[in-house]
Amino acid sequence: MKKLKLFAVVLGAVALGVSSAAAAPPPGKGKPATAGATCRPKVTVVLKGTLTSSSAGSLGMAVKHGNRWARAYTTLGTATLVVDDSTKIRRNGKKLVTDLAVGDRLVVQARSCKADLTAEGTPPALTAVRVVAHPVKA
Repeated sequence: MKKLKLFAVVLGAVALGVSSAAAAPPPGKGKPATAGATCRPKVTVVLKGTLTSSSAGSLGMAVKHGNRWARAYTTLGTATLVVDDSTKIRRNGKKLVTDLAVGDRLVVQARSCKADLTAEGTPPALTAVRVVAHPVKA
């Protein structure tokens, strides 16, 4: 009888160990890191303003309005955005960053880590996902 109880206890302990090992997420899954390229959650930052400067890889803009995640940029009044090959730029159709003119009205969407935006200090650098430009009103 003692052997049967001992066997049941050992079997129960083994079953608990197996179930907890099976419940662990596989590598790369589960609760992600809160900083870096794998930061979650990512939020969309929407900036509205005018173009102040442009180069092949970046845009400078005077920020006038934005969504709640853009508060740091609206407080500063300026933002410098990185533009890469995956950035969609529209100004009366598909355009390149070199087709934008200083003074154009811009609506820019960028993605950033929520933790970086809520942290104190200077806001993080943004990479633009989409840029919609409208010519200056006459």
